[in-house]
Amino acid sequence: MALDMEEQDQEENLKNLWRKYKNIAFIAIGIFLCLYIAATFISNKKNKANELASQLYQEVLMEKIDNLEQIKVKTDLVKKDHINTPYAGRASLHLGQLYAKTGDYDKSIPELSWAGENATELSIQSLAHYALAYMYIAKKDASKAKLAAEAIATPGYIGLKSDLLGDIALMDGDHEAARSFFNQALDFYKNKSELAQVIQTKLDAIGQ
Repeated sequence: MALDMEEQDQEENLKNLWRKYKNIAFIAIGIFLCLYIAATFISNKKNKANELASQLYQEVLMEKIDNLEQIKVKTDLVKKDHINTPYAGRASLHLGQLYAKTGDYDKSIPELSWAGENATELSIQSLAHYALAYMYIAKKDASKAKLAAEAIATPGYIGLKSDLLGDIALMDGDHEAARSFFNQALDFYKNKSELAQVIQTKLDAIGQ
């Protein structure tokens, strides 16, 4: 009998708790559902945006270099509507490199600069800065070339960065700095790459 009374008391206590907190429980469930729906919507929207950006980027890559205007139109669209995806920086870098191949440095530089500043991937930023430095070297602007080279931040590109800074130092007539940078690049690539032979040739040319 005592057990029955105890069970009844517990049941009554549970009912009282439910009556007291049921509104809070409903509100919490409602908030959770709203957050879940919002998160799902945002995720789906982001996935769709990535798919569209990826499709545009593939179209950019498939276009022939003769169709630079069409490539620019599609690149600008990716940059405008999908700036937060990896494809915006990649497309801008690609277009900048195509302009460079045609010798149009004045159009190449803005694209490479945009990729260097806005790409979501550090490796793409570094590639853009690397290419940009060579555009400035071609334009015989050592100070801007050095700024672009110094912006290279990807660890895997440190050897290329040192080699590039060596070229810029040579351009400035600073053989001592060039030798130092080339030695850094050589240390990075020693026993790793055929590029080490090229760097060694540069060192030999200025004297150890």
